[in-house]
Amino acid sequence: MTTEQYAASVVEKYHVTPGTGSKAHRAADELLPVIKQWSKQYVQGINLSGAYAKNTAITLASPADLLITLSPVPGMTIKNVFWKLFEYLTDRDLRPRTRDVSIQLLSRGLWVDLIPAYREEKGPGDVLFDKKTGAEVHTDVAQHVHLVANSGRQQEICALKIWRERRSLEFPSLYLELTVLKALETERFGQLAENILGVMRYLGNRFVKTAVRDPANPQNVISASLDASAKEEIAKAARDMLYDENWKKMMW
Repeated sequence: MTTEQYAASVVEKYHVTPGTGSKAHRAADELLPVIKQWSKQYVQGINLSGAYAKNTAITLASPADLLITLSPVPGMTIKNVFWKLFEYLTDRDLRPRTRDVSIQLLSRGLWVDLIPAYREEKGPGDVLFDKKTGAEVHTDVAQHVHLVANSGRQQEICALKIWRERRSLEFPSLYLELTVLKALETERFGQLAENILGVMRYLGNRFVKTAVRDPANPQNVISASLDASAKEEIAKAARDMLYDENWKKMMW
């Protein structure tokens, strides 16, 4: 087996193939009744989003996200909505846990991320709550999905997510995805193994000092989600991988 074949086989092993019959899709569907009961007349839409919609989900991480789009609830900010949803799920003994902009629930043995959002009054964007900063985030989730889903770099992104999980690195998915796209913007398609190494070289040499902004709203500095020590840890892990020529030992 060549290095290229090996890298592709590992990505295929952990990749979550989207589809209505997939385990991730069924896990998300099972949560719809409780979400609809909570959101009532304010819900505008509940859509599969995130890595699942981008075709970059892996079994080692949360394989499905549900974007819950709401019309404004009188007297409630998106922060209030976020914590009200958390309380609602807790009261029903569903054992939710919070992440930066989502609330995770276990469904059919898989973690599903629920992302409550207000629709922007002007424009097609979304307003999310970032628990880490305590602030509102004005962005466009659909634009993120479109960008990654049409990038042709899903295999490389899946490979980096597998590497992240195996190395227990803190590396938010959108930050990771945008970094991979930046690192490979001049590289050929159809050379998975070489492109993985190219991303590692980028991480090891340029990542720490490179600012990454939200393509849907440049005021959001995505790279600010990690402090300097977390970025240095990622860069060091990438350099360590490049130093080791054994692919099985390096990544999987």
